[in-house]
Amino acid sequence: MKLRLKEISIYLLSIILLLSSFYFSMHYLFNKDSVIINFIDSDIHEDFEIEITNNLDDINNFLKEYLFIEKYLLKRKKNEIIIELKLKKPFAINNLTNEVIFTDNTIASTNYFELNYLDSINLIDISQNSIHINNYLNEYYQALSTLFDIRQIEFIDGRRYNLVLSNDRIVMLPKVIDSKLIYFIKNNIDLIDKSTNYAEFLDLRNFHNKTIRLK
Repeated sequence: MKLRLKEISIYLLSIILLLSSFYFSMHYLFNKDSVIINFIDSDIHEDFEIEITNNLDDINNFLKEYLFIEKYLLKRKKNEIIIELKLKKPFAINNLTNEVIFTDNTIASTNYFELNYLDSINLIDISQNSIHINNYLNEYYQALSTLFDIRQIEFIDGRRYNLVLSNDRIVMLPKVIDSKLIYFIKNNIDLIDKSTNYAEFLDLRNFHNKTIRLK
């Protein structure tokens, strides 16, 4: 009789443990699935959002691998996780390499971003390899963009740049971009624009040797 009671007790205990395990498993799954994850003002592609979601437990180390993310903010509420990503400032997009180039020379695949974000990048890099922003361009690009309506840019021979304007004219910049060049362009741009010889390109490659060419 004692043996029978022992078997029943073991059986009941097993049932209780099984039901408890089932309950807690369902409870965990229900709570896990009920958490809403929201990306605020996100410019990243939904596939990358899913990757981030799958790495929330180690999000610091995960996002360190993506240098185009300047910083992020994560807020946890009862049934909601809010994620806000701030991307670095884009400089250009290269449709040959399918990469976005940021102002600090960070480069990232276009696959990480939403189409609307990519379309908002106005400058097109037409270099065979994604452009490198050297110190000259970094310092004087803003000034150049106020003097010319720049549509495309090309890195030539790893040392200088061509600018393609919205009217398809090409400005061939010298290797050294400095205040003297900017001053010259600023004070002569109207005369250059009115020149009947300026239809295809403005060659400033030998500017520092006091030679320019128009065609």
